[in-house]
Amino acid sequence: MARSKRKSGGTTANIITALVFLGLLGYGIMLLIKSFGEAGQQYTDTMVKTKYDAINVKCQMNLRTIGQNIQMYAVSNGRFPPSLQELIEWSGSTQLFECSAPEGERYKYIPGQGSNAPSGNILLFEPKAVHDGRCGVLRVGGKIELLTPEELQQALARTMAGLR
Repeated sequence: MARSKRKSGGTTANIITALVFLGLLGYGIMLLIKSFGEAGQQYTDTMVKTKYDAINVKCQMNLRTIGQNIQMYAVSNGRFPPSLQELIEWSGSTQLFECSAPEGERYKYIPGQGSNAPSGNILLFEPKAVHDGRCGVLRVGGKIELLTPEELQQALARTMAGLR
């Protein structure tokens, strides 16, 4: 009988040791999975931010290209385009004139200006604030900016007042 008690006691200790080991192993695996989950979330956040930044840069490059097209149009025709539609037809690309952000819209053009207009006047702008609460703007002088809707409204008011 003494023999069977030793076996029983040894078996119980082995089972307890195995359960503790498996519990610790499970806890370690859970921590590992959790850390991968956090790293995965950081990776996802970084990728989303990178895509957002790329959209901002693309929008600003579109505005710069449009500004160059307006200048080339002015050299060829002696004036700025009378309408956005004429500039689009002259440029040959409709995609250039739309913000690439998911909520982006077609840019708005303010006709009736020329190279002699104040360089701070707004020439082209985004109607919706899709870039971190800001709107892309092209000024007559070629400067590209991101303005808040309030700043845009003030700049548009100054531009429109100068056109009267």
